[in-house]
Amino acid sequence: MLIVGDSLSSAHRMEPSQGWVSLLQAKLATQTDTPPAIVNASRGGKTLTNALEELPALLTAHHPDVVVLELGGNDAILGAKRDAIERDLSRLIELSRAQGARVAILGFAVPPAFDKDGSADLLREAYVTVAKTQGIALLPSLLGDISTTPALLQDDGIHPNAAAQPRVLENAWPTLRPLLLGDARDGATVRTSGASK
Repeated sequence: MLIVGDSLSSAHRMEPSQGWVSLLQAKLATQTDTPPAIVNASRGGKTLTNALEELPALLTAHHPDVVVLELGGNDAILGAKRDAIERDLSRLIELSRAQGARVAILGFAVPPAFDKDGSADLLREAYVTVAKTQGIALLPSLLGDISTTPALLQDDGIHPNAAAQPRVLENAWPTLRPLLLGDARDGATVRTSGASK
């Protein structure tokens, strides 16, 4: 499994072992005798353009069965147009599928304080359009209600803190489990509501 994400998946300002991706690896070890390896190619500030530059080499190096795209938030906050977000996300999906990988999107809901010129609506609509067009699983908001719970946020008001990471994994798990444990086909249900518990 290859995760291509931004600061939400890179254990921003905490030990890597505290991040939700490390917690996912630990959870998988309890779910199956042969847990899939996870390559976390996430870093703070990553945009879709950065991912397009990096993904071909990552696919060649790791040959993932599953690619998880946790991207788009930085693009929307920086003022990217909806058509550019849809184009770049679609291209990332196509590159991944060309290597035989199944793909899911873990989305980001832009908080009101960071919503410039309707970026929240723009990003939400772009995710839904791409997921439906490509027929892939979508979690609209990886953070869910974490974004409106100050005790679970770092002092910047946007990034989840260490205490929030188990909740982030809980949000992501229903979308990722079918892909990682092999009991879903590509073209999984597109989630258009919040994460199920």
